[in-house]
Amino acid sequence: MRKKRWIVSIVILIVILFMSEFVMLYSGKVGVLNTTQRIISGAPHVIVQGQTLSYQGKVNWEDIQNSIEEYSVSDEGTFLYKVQGTPVPPPWIYVRKEKSEGFRYKVPRLPWKL
Repeated sequence: MRKKRWIVSIVILIVILFMSEFVMLYSGKVGVLNTTQRIISGAPHVIVQGQTLSYQGKVNWEDIQNSIEEYSVSDEGTFLYKVQGTPVPPPWIYVRKEKSEGFRYKVPRLPWKL
């Protein structure tokens, strides 16, 4: 009986977590899971015009170096890059960390609002 209570409690906690993520996404904000993933990977917190960008993963800077151009500066002063030829605002925004490492971000939006 106790084991069943633990399982039910864990399932309820997971459902609440995913519902809160959906509410955050629906409001155009970055959720807890995305923030946790960004912190674990060591990516910087990037804010552009008062809106926090959604972390999308690491990139090898040497692979994309020839196809990107400087785009803008974040609110904190971090240089932002975009792929050459993409519209403004770009679908992906890149931030350089070191010589060979960078991070990819995007503005959080619902798929049906793109």
